[in-house]
Amino acid sequence: MNPDRHEPTPARNIRRAYAVAGLVMALMWIGEGNEPAWAHAVRATFLLLLLPPLLLRTNRRLSTAFHESARPGPALARLITARVLIVAAALVAGALLGHLLDPHTPVDTRALGIRLLLVVLTVPLQIRAARRARAAGAHPSARPTLSAPRLICGKLSLIAAALLTETLLDPYMANAQLLIAAAIAVGVAALGPKIHPQLLVPRPTDTAREPSPVGTAA
Repeated sequence: MNPDRHEPTPARNIRRAYAVAGLVMALMWIGEGNEPAWAHAVRATFLLLLLPPLLLRTNRRLSTAFHESARPGPALARLITARVLIVAAALVAGALLGHLLDPHTPVDTRALGIRLLLVVLTVPLQIRAARRARAAGAHPSARPTLSAPRLICGKLSLIAAALLTETLLDPYMANAQLLIAAAIAVGVAALGPKIHPQLLVPRPTDTAREPSPVGTAA
């Protein structure tokens, strides 16, 4: 008997999400082949500060709309499109930032294209996960959400550790960034699910935007 078949689905989903996040962070770290370690860190920090606030806020609003919509198809299309566009725009901005940091190195359009393709390939998985969440019946406001400040602090600590390690290894290894990228992928996949509960906060409600009965009567 396979014990994984009786494992709660949310636990499996969390592990998968952190495995994907680790892979994405590793790809972000690799960057250009000859890019120095500090440029890796600057570009990764830029993407980190840009993505979580935009992505979490947009996902929160559109996930609620998808759950409450009488026509879930268009609402789901808006949700997935917004996610893909935000991540794609951040990747393009990160590539341009890398070129600004080192103007003598042209933008690697092939590497950028591979990253964008990987983002597009996640669309079927996102659709499946969204439909399962809607079928489960739990409203998004009833589930805790990731805290952007906590997520940023955690990833900044990871970037600082990666930068220090690569700086120490660079004199002794030709492609230290590849080793660091692999360590990032494995570390996020292994440690992410364990610290996940500490990154959650109650999902904010929309009661503050609802007009009060007294104000309406007045």
